[in-house]
Amino acid sequence: MTLLETNMEDIKMLKQMVCLLSCQPRNMETQLPDALKCLQASINAKAIGIYWPNAAGKLAPRIQTPSRFRLDPAIREAIRETEDPVHPVWGQTNHSWLVVPMKVGGKALGRMWIIDNSKREFCQDDREFIMMTGNQLALALENNRLFDEVQHLAARRGELLRRVIATQDERCRRISRELHDEISQSLTAMAVDIEAIQVADRWSQDAALSRLGELRGRSISALEEVNRIILDLRPTLLEDMGLLTALRWFADQRLESLGVRIHVRSSQPEVRLPPHIETTLYRVGQEAINNTAKHAVAKNLWIGLTHTRNNISLSIRDDGVGFEVKDVLSHPDDRVGIGLFGMRERAALVGGTTVIKSKTGEGTQILVRMPKDLEVIHGTDTGLAG
Repeated sequence: MTLLETNMEDIKMLKQMVCLLSCQPRNMETQLPDALKCLQASINAKAIGIYWPNAAGKLAPRIQTPSRFRLDPAIREAIRETEDPVHPVWGQTNHSWLVVPMKVGGKALGRMWIIDNSKREFCQDDREFIMMTGNQLALALENNRLFDEVQHLAARRGELLRRVIATQDERCRRISRELHDEISQSLTAMAVDIEAIQVADRWSQDAALSRLGELRGRSISALEEVNRIILDLRPTLLEDMGLLTALRWFADQRLESLGVRIHVRSSQPEVRLPPHIETTLYRVGQEAINNTAKHAVAKNLWIGLTHTRNNISLSIRDDGVGFEVKDVLSHPDDRVGIGLFGMRERAALVGGTTVIKSKTGEGTQILVRMPKDLEVIHGTDTGLAG
């Protein structure tokens, strides 16, 4: 008797289970064991289990029923040795066993193993039925992974959006305070002094000139303060002198007081880039430099710009304390993680890619690559640099 001749009610129930798994990924942890138990009953198996890629991409046990069943080492070895199976593998130890690939889109992602209660062989119909079931379970597991990935990405983007809004609000408040406390008061005081000079008939020419000299100094100070605010919003150096000069200026402003030495290099004399590319690279560089100032405890910072035939690459590297990239990026509510995520998002909006390299005690490098012929895809200047 083949497996196709077994209890049709069990097979019908198994089909319903697999459909539920595919349509309701949130319930995977409770429904997947039920599906395996249903399959076990349908084919009268002693034990069934699944090997599935872990976070590192290595095949590892995902689930089995019964949960305490001890898998024969020979079968475990067969699962691990078969790198990319196209066909089932079977054999006999104390029992008959079968290992089938679990495929999604024709690609084998996982393995499903079955231990039979008897010494019977698995015929063609048996293998096809089990492979079909394994593929459906693989699709459900992959849907679950994609669902979790989308949820994780949505949480990241939500936090990034909240940070962008908070950053913009804080920037507006800061500029408002600076304009009120510095510029507004200075201009008001100068206006009062000018009016006093105009109405003071008894003032000598020397006294008036002395007062006007004071006013001139204060007006220059006010102008410098306005220029500082303008440079903070969008440095004219970026438009007038280019990316490397602007990043060097920002790094000096941010890191000079911390004693960090700044080294700048380029593969060729600075070439002007399209405005949207310069703006994107500048904002990513700002965020990287800010992270160095806040967290790296670095002695040196290297800024590099490389031009090739097809790409432009910006590198920001420090020799600070470093961090574990995977750990930081796995926390969507962490400000450092959101900053790194924001770099990737900003570059991706204009067709670029961001590589983050860091290890604890080995410094950090942010590498952004953009194709030279890219066009503006989307986006505005969100001011992510803190």
